[in-house]
Amino acid sequence: MAILETETRGSVLVARFNHANVNNPMSLELEEAIRSTCRETEANPAIRALVLTGGNDRSFCAGGDFNEVAQLSERTAVEEFIDRVIDLYSAILKVSKPTVAAVGGHAVGLGFQLALSCDWRIGSLETKLLMWELKHGLACTIGGYMLESFVGRAAMSDIVYGCEAIPISWAADHKLLHEVVDSSNLVESAVARAQILGKFPEITFRRTKESINKRFIAGLRNIAMETKEAHVAGFASASAEQHFKNVLRR
Repeated sequence: MAILETETRGSVLVARFNHANVNNPMSLELEEAIRSTCRETEANPAIRALVLTGGNDRSFCAGGDFNEVAQLSERTAVEEFIDRVIDLYSAILKVSKPTVAAVGGHAVGLGFQLALSCDWRIGSLETKLLMWELKHGLACTIGGYMLESFVGRAAMSDIVYGCEAIPISWAADHKLLHEVVDSSNLVESAVARAQILGKFPEITFRRTKESINKRFIAGLRNIAMETKEAHVAGFASASAEQHFKNVLRR
């Protein structure tokens, strides 16, 4: 079973996360498949837009794969993990064509940040957007940076320190979700939006997106070192061990 399934709908490439776990935790294998899909999108002139999704009946991405993350302990491994995560977001942000996230089920932590790396996000009333790292003993520096960039410091603080699911109406009002549709029509709605965006003149769209995302990527790079130090300290304190154990028992 492929970790990521792709299909072409007209000029839109649809990439569906297909982890064995229906919540689509982000494993190294899935990361690499997403990067490969981004490269394919960029290189193929017949593809005008990319949709990332977990599908209509599965979660978008419920964070890192704890079977892998729970094994991080040494500084080098933690630092490599942070570099991989930033590189993954950057790979999506560097796609010069429109990217649309069809966000079903849970988008938690890393999964939420992955969705924020896309140009357009579509969810449903059942979508759960969460940055709950702090209450589970994990640092949330990248999430804090991204959310402050999107919704400002006060709202970011509420999300990061509150550790609760964001009300869908609020997410829509503040454009964390650009559209809210029926969950059974999530992917189809994302494809329709991608087709609209994909018809925009290519040169001006690409130049605008490159300019906007260049600054955002630079911000991710700027917080890389402090993010590594925060996660090294967190893993050294074993603050997240019980959370890992609880998740892995399920």
